[in-house]
Amino acid sequence: MSSVHTTAYQRLVAAAAGLKVPHAVHQVATAPPQDPKPGQIWRAVWEDTIQLLLITAASDDDTMRAVPASFERYADTGTLFLPAQATTLEQPLALWWGLEARLPWCVLDRQVSELTPRPDILTSRTLADTVTDTRWGSDAIPSAAANEYRAVLAEGLEVLASAQWAPQGSGGLSQLFRDHAITAPQLAAELKLPAPQALAVWRGQQPLTAHQAATLAERLDQPAGYLLAANPALPPAVVHELNRPLRRTQVKELAAQYNETERNARLRAAYGIYTLAARDDDRTQPNWTARTDRYFELRLGE
Repeated sequence: MSSVHTTAYQRLVAAAAGLKVPHAVHQVATAPPQDPKPGQIWRAVWEDTIQLLLITAASDDDTMRAVPASFERYADTGTLFLPAQATTLEQPLALWWGLEARLPWCVLDRQVSELTPRPDILTSRTLADTVTDTRWGSDAIPSAAANEYRAVLAEGLEVLASAQWAPQGSGGLSQLFRDHAITAPQLAAELKLPAPQALAVWRGQQPLTAHQAATLAERLDQPAGYLLAANPALPPAVVHELNRPLRRTQVKELAAQYNETERNARLRAAYGIYTLAARDDDRTQPNWTARTDRYFELRLGE
């Protein structure tokens, strides 16, 4: 490294060492992830899309309403500018209310901040009335750069809004085995399963795991995804658990362990959790949170 670059690097290190992260920011960013609530500001990530969001409403169906937020100077007439003191970030924010959208929980990656004054019902009007020194985007015609930036935000929101990972599950697993003349004993031998578990899978009462589907895919000359799609539908409670932001770090670790995408890691976890519960003697009222915890303990050594 040249002396010029060395000096520049040393200045950068010194500047970074001098940065002071506000206590409120550090407290929010390092706290255990929680289910989304209005007034929280999150980083959303799905595939190659990353967006800062203010959550305006959260529902029981694993969806939320959110407004894109930015630090940019760009705005349109539907943009509300918040002063630095309005959030724990202590930075001015632009909230693009004209782009408010319904999004799934599964896109939430990490909470980074929250509103400091928070109205009971969070709308652009109630927020503007609650927070002093807010202002709306200029009534003037937006610049070409602002229009382009807004289009980028809108495109990113479309990606986030369409995010999904849980298959419907056709429940055709049993018929698939019959169509390929695979008997329960053959399934037991192929997957190295005890006879009772193999029979449950063969009858379509217990799902194939991602690993088992990959094993059978070679035998049947079918994609593993084709076999997984024939599984019985996942219990909604399992899908809910893996939609929660609390689980995303675990899903990422699982994806890294198997060198696969987050979507495939969620599927792996979902069918693994379902199978784990199916082996339990007490299946009347399964505690899916506890079973999800147990699954990641086994897979990640937590």
